[in-house]
Amino acid sequence: MRSHGRRWAIALLFVAQFLTACAEPPNGEPAAASNGAAADDEESAPLMTVNQLMHAILFPLGNAVFIAQSENPDALPRDPTPSSSPNPLTGLYGGWQAVENSALALAESADLLLIEGRACSNGEAVNVEDPDWIRFVDDYRAKSVAAYEAALTKSQDAMVDASGSLAEACLACHRAYRREPTPGDASQRCIPSSQGAAR
Repeated sequence: MRSHGRRWAIALLFVAQFLTACAEPPNGEPAAASNGAAADDEESAPLMTVNQLMHAILFPLGNAVFIAQSENPDALPRDPTPSSSPNPLTGLYGGWQAVENSALALAESADLLLIEGRACSNGEAVNVEDPDWIRFVDDYRAKSVAAYEAALTKSQDAMVDASGSLAEACLACHRAYRREPTPGDASQRCIPSSQGAAR
């Protein structure tokens, strides 16, 4: 029993010394909080550019929605190993459920386009307070929700209308912000038409 008591005493002594060291730096001055705040800012900054976001999230989700215009999602052959399928339409949660999930994910992803600090592929920061940008994002979100509601009906005719509206919402934003006056030149990306070169 005595050895246990001694071990506890030593452990408590180390804890007390550690807490004292944390509370007061060696020079006696209060610890600066700016380093932690800077680290937090770096950690919370978006990792993906708008272009990467489109390629990795919006593009594949959009394709899962748009395919329902021409093919019945429930008629698509399922992957023999559905739990590891990279194709949401033929995977474990495939068919119309995949279309529904993809449309909802598109709607949720609209918020990703409004995160401050997101960069364009040209290195410029997205102006997430630009009223036009917000309007385009809100329209894209609403059309994604409409696509989800259409998918619930399991009607390809309904998906033709909903997908067309969603595609128009995407295209309207692309016309304003995804301009390349010179092929391969992304310098005008995310810059509104009124500020950049004529499209």
